[in-house]
Formats: sequence, C-alpha cells, structure tokens
Amino acid sequence: MVDLSRPLEGKVAIITGGGSGIGRATAKMFAARGAKVAITGRTESKLAGVVAEIEALGSQGLAIGMDVTDEASIAAGIARTVETFGKLDILHSNAAQTGAMFEDAAITDMTVEFWNKAFATNLTGSMLAAKHAIPHMIKQGAGSIIFTGSGKGLAGDLDYPAYGTTKAGLLGLSRYVATQYGKQNIRANVIVVGLVMTEALDENLPPEAQALMKEHNLVPFLGSPDDIAEVAAFLASDQSRYITGASIVADGGFTAHSGVYADMQRFMAHAAAGAA
Repeated sequence: MVDLSRPLEGKVAIITGGGSGIGRATAKMFAARGAKVAITGRTESKLAGVVAEIEALGSQGLAIGMDVTDEASIAAGIARTVETFGKLDILHSNAAQTGAMFEDAAITDMTVEFWNKAFATNLTGSMLAAKHAIPHMIKQGAGSIIFTGSGKGLAGDLDYPAYGTTKAGLLGLSRYVATQYGKQNIRANVIVVGLVMTEALDENLPPEAQALMKEHNLVPFLGSPDDIAEVAAFLASDQSRYITGASIVADGGFTAHSGVYADMQRFMAHAAAGAA
C-alpha cells in the first residue's frame, strides 16, 4: 500500500535549474513526499540553501554544479546523482534561459547568438538531460521525465519568440521520449506553465504586464511555484503511471478561453452600467 502522504518514498530525483522558483519549490515538495533530491545549477555554492531546506524536511539533498548547455557537465551531474543515491527515478528538466529576455523580441531584431543560446539551454539541454538519464532508468526498469514547458509554446505572441519556440519544441521532445522508451516503462510529460510569479519573472515582467495576464486568468490570482510543484510531484509519482506523452496545462485557464475574453468582460460591464 502506497503512503499517499509520501508517494515518492524511496525515489531519487534530479532537478535542473533547482536553485530558485519552480525548481526550488519542486525540490522541496519532492523531499516532503519522500524523495532524495539532487538539484543543479551553474554555481554549486548557490544551491546550498535549497539543500538545507531539503534536509530540514527530513530527506537527503545534493547540490551539483551543472551547465545544461554542456553535455559533459550533464553526464557528470547525472552520474554523480546515481553514485550518491544509487539510482535515478525522476528527471525534472526545468532549467531555462531567463536572463536578458529583452533580447527576445522581434524576429527581425533577433540575434543568432541569443536564439542559439535559448535553444541550447531550453531545448537541447532538456534533450541531453533525458539522453543521460534514460539509461539509468532503463537499468532499474522505470522512470518519469518531466519537462517544464510554457503557454508561450502553444501560440504566437508579440514577445519571446525564441523562448516560445523552444517551449513548443519540448512538446515534441516529450512525445518522442514517451514513444521510444514507453515499453521500457519510461514516461515523459510536459507541464505547460502559465504566468507563475518566480523571482526571475518578477524581475523581467513589468507590473502592468502582470496585471494584464491576471485579467486573462480564469482564476482570480496568478500562479505560484508551489502550484507547478504539485503537478510535477504528481507526474513524478506512480499515481500518474498511466499518463505519458501528455501536456498538462497549469495556467489558471489562460489558454482555455476566447482571445477576447477580458475585452468582452469589460464591454459587458460597461453595457450593464449604462443600462442601469
């Protein structure tokens, strides 16, 4: 019988981009539900605080300096996780290019350097993490791979074309991983994330834009990292064993409605006020 309060008991996870935001929240939630957790980032020393939080929850944590644009670094980080904890059950590929997002604007102004940097981190890095995690999962007979996607990957927009295109690519990558390795009990899914108030996003998105996004959410609030961590923890557990090759949208309903939803709300409110 699975202890539903600790559905990840005995499992080992590695989370790329685990030092802040969604990665940090997911690391803590995995730990609270029984998993041993390795977190990665470019600077190992910056991860120490999250490891302390994991250990305070009664689990074991491991900080690994990893550059997801470097295959050797990824291979070494995953190998270190397996050497430390004995196996690997869960990969949450969460690292993303979030710095210098002002460069990610009009296609006609896009530099090849920024475009390639976004792909190297967001898409190629996720492929390489899966490449080096899958053999360990096959060896033990099961595994769950979770990619952090974005609503930017579902539709065109006026900004972030490089970021959005990489996130669209993750949808295809997850389906290929699920198809190629499903019979070996490896699952792969994408969490399509809406606006979540992480530190990085708060720094890059003006308050006026945040207000516009909230207006289009069907729930009366913006998401938090814990909202996404809940979905990741479910996909990491055996409770989701029949879900693979799927895209789980966690965006407060942002992509579920007509594109003129907020405008029509204002129009109807004005009409009602006039009739009164």
